[in-house]
Amino acid sequence: MAQTTTVNAHDAMPELAPELAAYYSNTRLMWKNVILIMLASVGWTISFSFLGPLMLLRMNKLGVNEGTLGLLSSTNLWVVSFLVMYFSWKSDHCTSRWGRRLPFLFLSVPFIIFSIVLFPFFVWVPMLIALTIVQMLATDVKSSTFPLLSIDCVRKDMLARTVSINIMACGLVGFIGIRYGVRLADVAEWLPYTLGAVIVCMTTYAATFIKEPPIRNPATERFKPWSALKVGWSDKRNIIMMLGVGSIHSFMCMYNTWVWLYAKNALGIERADCANALSWSSLIGVVLAYPIGWAIDKLGSYKIIAVFWILQVIGFVYSMQVNSVNGLIVLSIIACFAAPFYTGADILVYKTCHPSVVGSMTSSNSFLRNMNVGVTIFISGYMIEQAHNYKNAFLLGICVSTFGLVMFGLYHYLMTRAKAPLKMELSVAEGESEASA
Repeated sequence: MAQTTTVNAHDAMPELAPELAAYYSNTRLMWKNVILIMLASVGWTISFSFLGPLMLLRMNKLGVNEGTLGLLSSTNLWVVSFLVMYFSWKSDHCTSRWGRRLPFLFLSVPFIIFSIVLFPFFVWVPMLIALTIVQMLATDVKSSTFPLLSIDCVRKDMLARTVSINIMACGLVGFIGIRYGVRLADVAEWLPYTLGAVIVCMTTYAATFIKEPPIRNPATERFKPWSALKVGWSDKRNIIMMLGVGSIHSFMCMYNTWVWLYAKNALGIERADCANALSWSSLIGVVLAYPIGWAIDKLGSYKIIAVFWILQVIGFVYSMQVNSVNGLIVLSIIACFAAPFYTGADILVYKTCHPSVVGSMTSSNSFLRNMNVGVTIFISGYMIEQAHNYKNAFLLGICVSTFGLVMFGLYHYLMTRAKAPLKMELSVAEGESEASA
C-alpha cells in the first residue's frame, strides 16, 4: 500500500515504524556497527591510500599521458554515475538474508583483489588499463552500496558525529598508508599490491558482523534509469542542492587527482619524498573530523559549507606560487585542513532522506557529482597535456567550486521561502516492518 509522510525540508527525521525505532534506540548496537563499519573502512583506506598513487605513477612512467589518465578517470565517473543509481536502488530493495548492502560488497571484492594483485606483474599498457578498469568498476559497486551503511545504521541526530569518527580513523591509517605503503614498492614492486589485497580480505571479513536495520522494501517495479532519480528528485529543489554538492569540492578534486603527478613532473620530487611531504598533513583530518561533525549537527551545514569554500580559495591562491617541496607541504596542509568541511555538503543530503530510500537519494546525488567531476577531470587532463601546466587544473577547479557555492545559496533561498514542507511518497509492502514513507 502507498503511504505518505511529511518530512521537514531541512534536517528533520521522519517518523519510524516501531521495529525500526527500536533498532535506532539500541545505542549499544549502534556503536558496535559504527566500530565494525570503521574497521572495514580503514582497511580500504589504508590499501588505496598507497595503491591509488602507485597505479597512477606506474602507468604514467610507462607512457600513459595526463590526457589519457584524465579520460580514464572521467569515463569511470560517467559510468558510475549510472551504476551508482542501479546498485544503490538494487540494494535499497534487496531482501537477502545477508542484508541490503553487504551482498554487493561480497560481490565486488574478488574482482578488486584479482586486479590489484596482477597489476605490478605487467608492463604492457593495454593490460594495465584493462586491470585498472576492472578494479574501478568493482570498486564502483562497493562504493555505491557499502558506504550507505554509515547512514543506515545510525540515528540522524548523531549522523555527522559518527561519520566524523570514520573520517578520523581513515585519516590516521591514510597517514600510515601514504608514508610507508608507497615505500614498499622500492623494496619489491609487487609487495604493496599483495599487502593491499590481504588487508581488503581482512576488512571484508570484519564487515560480515555488521547488523543492518530491519528494513524490507522489496521492489514493486523493475529498475529503470530514472527509478532512483524519481525518488531523489521528487522535490525539484534537490537538483539545485545536488549541483552544489557535486561542484563545490572541485578544487579539492583537482588537487587529489593531480598532486602526485604535479609533484613528480612539475616540481621534480621523487615518489618517496612526495609521500613524506604529503603524509603528515593527512593527520589534520583526524583532529578536525569530530569537532566539524559536532558543528554540523549543532549549527547546520550551510556555515560549514561556506568555510569549506573559503579554505579552497586560500588553497588555490597558494597553489599558484608553489615551486618546491616545502611549498607542496604547505599546500597539502591547506588541502587537508579544508577536506573535513566538505562533510557538511553530504550531510545536508543525508538528513533529508528516509532510511528506506537512502540508496535512491544518495545515488541521485552521486549521479550529478560524478558527472560533474568526470567532466572537470576530463577537461583538466587535456588542459595539462596541452599547456604542460598543472596550475590550469587548479584554476578550473576553483571556478567550478564557486559555481557550487552559488547553487547552495540558491537552494537555501528556495528552502527558506518555501511555504510547505517536502512530501515524499513511496510504495511500501503491506505487513513489512517498514517505516511510514
